[in-house]
Amino acid sequence: MSSLDDPVAADACPGRRQTTELGPVAESYDQLHRIDLIGEARSARGVPEGTYDSTVCAVFQASEVCLLNLARLARRTQARVLADDIPAASRYVQWAVGFHRLLRGLGTVMFHARGIFGAGASAGTAALSISESAGYASYVDALRGLEDAARGSLMAGAPELTRSTIATGSIDDPLYRVLHGIRIGCHDATKWESDLTAVPVGAGRSTDELISAETLAQAVAATELDAGTMHGEFVALHQVPEILCAEANDHLEIAIRAIRASALSRAAQHLAACRELLDPVVEAQRVMAEHLATGEYHEFRTNLGPASGTHSLAIKQHMFRDLFKHMWNDLEAWLRSLGEASLEETVRDIDARRHDDPETWLRHTVVDRAFQLHSAHQQWRHEHLHMPRNCLGSGGTKSMIGIPDGPQAVYKMRDAANAQHSLAAIHRARRTSLANAVPDSPLAKLITDPSSLDSDLMRVVGEATREYFPQVQEQSYQPFRSGAAERTP
Repeated sequence: MSSLDDPVAADACPGRRQTTELGPVAESYDQLHRIDLIGEARSARGVPEGTYDSTVCAVFQASEVCLLNLARLARRTQARVLADDIPAASRYVQWAVGFHRLLRGLGTVMFHARGIFGAGASAGTAALSISESAGYASYVDALRGLEDAARGSLMAGAPELTRSTIATGSIDDPLYRVLHGIRIGCHDATKWESDLTAVPVGAGRSTDELISAETLAQAVAATELDAGTMHGEFVALHQVPEILCAEANDHLEIAIRAIRASALSRAAQHLAACRELLDPVVEAQRVMAEHLATGEYHEFRTNLGPASGTHSLAIKQHMFRDLFKHMWNDLEAWLRSLGEASLEETVRDIDARRHDDPETWLRHTVVDRAFQLHSAHQQWRHEHLHMPRNCLGSGGTKSMIGIPDGPQAVYKMRDAANAQHSLAAIHRARRTSLANAVPDSPLAKLITDPSSLDSDLMRVVGEATREYFPQVQEQSYQPFRSGAAERTP
């Protein structure tokens, strides 16, 4: 049975799974990213949801996924160095740099979480360290193998070339990218390891037990295709956001209930926790935008099947639909209950008098944290647009679920979110723009002109994608209904 198969589905329907020369074709978004295993690891944590301890667990689980991918990338790099295929080695090293950036961000979340939750965070009876996880051990072993290979093949095997490359080379040289990427990764590792060491936690279990390391290892291993594609890394950059968004949603739900109850300090705390958790989610999109080439995506696109990010329960339905709507509706209702003649007067009064007394400061903090949270949502939507722009292009290229123009559909989703009534009303009251571009600026006109280089590149991407995947262009739109109930705080 192929590694991507859901054992239950495979046993129930033998022989029905579609495959390519690379491996199996996913039958759904959840199957592609092994949301079942991610959910199993989340359920096994044994800590209350929406707490400091649950935040620690989520950060360490996301870190474990990153470490397992770093180990895989280090082994691939080692193999390419030993084969004297330096261009391919540089490709894997650059991807590794991206995962180190993600880990840096996760370490920062952990540092800030201890501040958000205050003394309660340091009262834990145990401490977690990333060095105690199976993924960390796997990465250290793989890195040691890579170092031995690089030392033997480059430092000792070609010392003059290595020296001259370091002394005179630049980023356009594959060997320089290998050497430079390795040293960046080594330096970054010291920082994220420090931030993820001796983290207080109330649950008295080992790191591997608390994060369900074996289950996460299965989730990562299950995403590998037979060939050396970047499919596993693509999936990992969805698994990390799934872990973090599920945790962020728990905090947001608590914040919404606190706003309704005018428990402003609690609301501010959980809005801050939610906002912090989204920074690495945004970074994951950036790593994919910078490192996943159009051709690399095309290589495994068929294996994605009908999977679409719009099918994500945690991200699309809970975060961007259900809780998004409830938070802004309830925030507006709370603001209007404060007794001013208009929403604008209420918001302006809160901001103007924020230093006058503790209550007004708390009101200001809640409003400001809500704005910061939406800023993170805006950043995610911006970064997310790189994917259809880079890999689908313009000219009516359909998505894998038959949406007529993938990039335009994503633009419309972003604009529709900003048109939500309460969100727009509160932003108007605070005189804060929700625009994502300045349409009449010289720069915007240059970029969006049909004859611009960006427009030409988008056309080329679209033409290539439609040429490689004519069958996708022929399929009709496949509507999706999750069947999950609305998440109502």
